[in-house]
Amino acid sequence: MSVVLSHGTLSALSDDLGAAAVCSFVRRYLDLLDGRVRDLTAALAGRDVEAAQVVALSLHSASAMIGAEALADVARALATQLRTGAVTAARLALCDVPSLARATAQALAAFLAPPAPVALSARA
Repeated sequence: MSVVLSHGTLSALSDDLGAAAVCSFVRRYLDLLDGRVRDLTAALAGRDVEAAQVVALSLHSASAMIGAEALADVARALATQLRTGAVTAARLALCDVPSLARATAQALAAFLAPPAPVALSARA
């Protein structure tokens, strides 16, 4: 299975766009993540294959861009399954999405967190 978050992808994106832009993009991604998971779940529950495919593709592309590899892989598999009519397989794959979304959100929150202050030695 892929890593939850590729720091190399975030680093390369930061080199290309700058740290401020990447942090802004990550915050926006996090703002939309729960809604995307909800929309995907609702679309599959309602048997709206087209809507589910659109959300899965959106989740895949945004996740891949920031290095959320595991979530991007599952979203891509879901989109492929939906495109080929394998709705039952897509529903099974959906079971992994909420936990991967939580793990991704935690990893990205840690990425955004300021570094911890370095403790000074009392023996100085």
